[in-house]
Amino acid sequence: MALNLDSVANANAGSSHRVLTPMKDPSSPFFLHYGKTPEAILISQLLTEANYPTSARAMKMALEAKSNLGFIDGCITTSMAATAIQKQAWSINNNMISSWILNSVSPHITASVIYWDIAFKVKRTQYSFSQANGPWISQLQK
Repeated sequence: MALNLDSVANANAGSSHRVLTPMKDPSSPFFLHYGKTPEAILISQLLTEANYPTSARAMKMALEAKSNLGFIDGCITTSMAATAIQKQAWSINNNMISSWILNSVSPHITASVIYWDIAFKVKRTQYSFSQANGPWISQLQK
């Protein structure tokens, strides 16, 4: 049974102060602004094998602007989620970021990353796309 984060906050509403859930508390690393939606496209040019450096830089800037870069660079991990509510908040954030990334890559790349469990694993694309391809570079130079 999934936790309803709003019901937890409402249960605490009778106390002298309202306790915010991790996704509604702006000071929480799991904060999720209401304006963040899964269908958002964060960068204008889809990631391909040929444009990794610029696409990666644009995605990093976009995620940092949304205060979500920590999910990708390893600063915000699932081990930081100590309670069931935090674990659910981490999972929701992770899925939101994963959907943004999937919306930002070309369709043939999507097929190779869609089944990764956590957004942090998307960083693996750096190794795949940042490696120099000697024959391809040689062909381009000719």
